[in-house]
Parts: sequence; C-alpha cells; structure tokens
Amino acid sequence: MLELKKYINKIESFSKNELRLSNLVHVALAFDENYAMPAGVTITSVIKNNDSLNFCFHLLVDNVSNDNIAKLKELVQHNVSIKIYYLNNNFDINPDTLVLGYLSAVSCVRFILPDLLHSQTKKFLYLDSDILCLKSISELYNTDISNYVAGVIPDDEPMQNEIKTLYPIDAKKYFNSGVLLINTDEWVKNNLTNKCINKVNDGNVYRFADQDVLNILLENKTILLPIKYNTKIHITIPCNEEKEIAPYTVLLHYVTGYKPWYQTFNSQLFKKYYQLSPWKDVERPLALKKSWLRNYAKYCFKQKKFISAMQFYYFYLLRKIN
Repeated sequence: MLELKKYINKIESFSKNELRLSNLVHVALAFDENYAMPAGVTITSVIKNNDSLNFCFHLLVDNVSNDNIAKLKELVQHNVSIKIYYLNNNFDINPDTLVLGYLSAVSCVRFILPDLLHSQTKKFLYLDSDILCLKSISELYNTDISNYVAGVIPDDEPMQNEIKTLYPIDAKKYFNSGVLLINTDEWVKNNLTNKCINKVNDGNVYRFADQDVLNILLENKTILLPIKYNTKIHITIPCNEEKEIAPYTVLLHYVTGYKPWYQTFNSQLFKKYYQLSPWKDVERPLALKKSWLRNYAKYCFKQKKFISAMQFYYFYLLRKIN
C-alpha cells in the first residue's frame, strides 16, 4: 500500500450535500497547470452527458494556480462532489523516458491513484485531460471487472504494429492508457503502484512512458472494452475529423500534440463544452508552437478571413522574434 503522505501534501473535499453512495460514480484525473482548463472541460462534458448519475471527481493536481482551483470548485453541484489531492515534490520520473514532447512526469502520476482511492471505492474511471465525453458512461462504469485489474480499450493497429518492435508483449492487446476502468482491490493486491514507479525509473526508455509501463505490467490482467469508450482522433486545423467520428462514440480522445483548446484549431466539440464550463470567459491559449500560428494565418487567408489572418500572422512574428 502507498503511504499517502509520501506524495500528497493535502486533500480538500467539496460538495453541496451528501451524495447517494449507492450509485456514486468515481472519476479520476491527474494534471498540472497546463492541463487544468482542459481537465475542467473534460469534467464538464462528463457532467453534461450524465445528469442522472452522482459523481465524485478525484483530481490529483501538480502546481495548479489558485484561479484554476477556484474554477474547478465551481463544477460542484447537487450531484457532483470534488476531491482535490495536492501533489508534492517527491514524485520523480526518469526524464529520459519522457521522449515525446507533449508528455510530462504528470502523465505517470496516475500510477498512485488506485492506492489513493482504494479505501473509498472498489473501482474508478481514470480519464486523460484531453478527452471529451459525448454520451452516458453508465454502461462503461457498470462493466464487471471483478476478475481483472482494469478494463481497457485496445489501441489502433498502427500503434500495435509499432509496439511489436519494442516490447515482448501481445501487441494485439496493447491499450491506450487515456481511459482506464480500474479495480482498486486487484491493483493494490498486485502492488502495482510500486511496480509501476520502479519500472518507469529502471533506466530504460519507454517511448510512451506510463502507457508502455502499464501494458507491460498489466499483461493478461485486463479485459478489453469497445473502442467507443476511447475513440482516438487526430485533428488538423479545421477539425473536420470531428464530423467523421462514429455516432455511438462515448469518449473522444484528442491524441497527438495537436490539442483542441488552442485557438489555432477549430474544434466545434471542444468549444461547445468550453462554453459550458467555468472557463467560458477566459481566453483560450493561442498556440503551443509558433508554426501553428503561421499555419492558422494561412488557413484563415484561404477562408477569406483576412482580419484573422493578419492577426495570427502578427502573433507568429511576435513569437518568432522573442
């Protein structure tokens, strides 16, 4: 079992009343300041599409600002409670294994969540902060995982083919770690928190960091769930890819470094839930890279949105000289 004080400074709980425990759905996210707003939008999308459920959101946060903490608290309502766990500086990850630019040590913090929540629930749903919920998660949450450590969603074929060359595991069962339905009893019984932390820090380079470690350690301990619970999407500037997703998609996962919360991507789905969130009056970040600003300026010009084109090209020039 994890010693709580080893990684957590303090815990705060927020609710408007005592929720009915008989059908309480536990959902967990882990993020830093850069992902605080996207995480809030993820939570908003879950709440808006599941108004018949009672939720407890467990948020493991790393150096999140007071302003964003205050906005997260605004998500509390009659059927929603929130617990915030403040991470301290004792959680270290081998930086050599974080080879993808959009991954950080926070991506591995999910390793400690099952131990944190074990005394509160027998299972919980973990979500990455670049996910939108489009339909009810009730069926997913009620999946029987009593004989498994986790319910997982298999990754796509190109990823599985890549994994074949990297690790001696069954690539057909390789899963994306953005959505995990975790059995806390089985996790703790198998001492997986310590095993995961030791594995990711063993000196080897894991291309997909936490995801690879989880796949190695959970081999033959998972049940595969339908792709509708973790539908991956690779967006371009217009985000027309959103129009092509299957109508039964429950959880939409914006993989790769292109994220829909940047102004350089026209994600109508993200804008919908952003406008329903406590961040609706906060300007979205411009772009992660200066090249995105230039490309968006070109896109606006082709769309005959000349003022926007000039504006974003100006932003590009400012970023270029600084």
